[in-house]
Amino acid sequence: MTANTFGIAVCTTSAVIFEVCNAIVKYIGPRFVNLPKNKQQMREKISEFESKFGMIQAFGCVDGTHIPIVCPTNHSQDYFCYKQYYSLQVQAVCDYKGSFLDVECMWPGSVHDAKVFSNSSINTNLRSSRLPGTIQTITKNKIKVPCYLIGDPAYPLLPHCMKEYSTCKKNDEVIFNSMLRTARNPIECAFGRLKTRWKILTKKMDLKLEKIPTVIYACFILHNFCERHNPIFSCIDGEGEVIHKALTEYISENYVQKQTVYTK
Repeated sequence: MTANTFGIAVCTTSAVIFEVCNAIVKYIGPRFVNLPKNKQQMREKISEFESKFGMIQAFGCVDGTHIPIVCPTNHSQDYFCYKQYYSLQVQAVCDYKGSFLDVECMWPGSVHDAKVFSNSSINTNLRSSRLPGTIQTITKNKIKVPCYLIGDPAYPLLPHCMKEYSTCKKNDEVIFNSMLRTARNPIECAFGRLKTRWKILTKKMDLKLEKIPTVIYACFILHNFCERHNPIFSCIDGEGEVIHKALTEYISENYVQKQTVYTK
């Protein structure tokens, strides 16, 4: 489509797009996708997270998302994900606002979230205390809590990665689960905004496999740039809005009226 618009060959278009994405990653990336560099920045992330969600010592959320790709020539089965298409598994960390702090996009789609996290640089850095961290002592037992990420049930439970209880036996565990699920919303919303903004991430990316991570990462960088300079952004897709209104009308006619009659 881009090639037709500018009247140039497809191969030339692909080369130019990759060159631009590579420049974005190299020169702009370090300014717009980065983890806290010092204790002050980490404290700010933690304070913001606690203020909004009540989760002390959390500085971000971690989750994975699948980016569709054309079936690779080699080892294609490694890229076939549980959603029944070929993909790259992308792990990202975001702060309370949904700004991405860390992105890894090299893994085949069949790899589980837990394995990606276990082998990720952010896990290594948190485990070895390479990131600037703060410790807070809580409860009467004086438990020392490091800074940590919030993950969904697929992630391992670690000192630097918290997830919900699989089964709740006490009321305080139910409350914890509810608060943690709410605190995990930023990463889910961030992925939604990212893919609404950059449609290339929702369609099969027909590029050389080794070039795709660069294009993906460039989209994350540009997303953060846009969020920082123009945070007001509608996530409403045109077709989605049509279906949204149709469902509203259908439910109103077929369920709400019946419920009203039944209530009477």
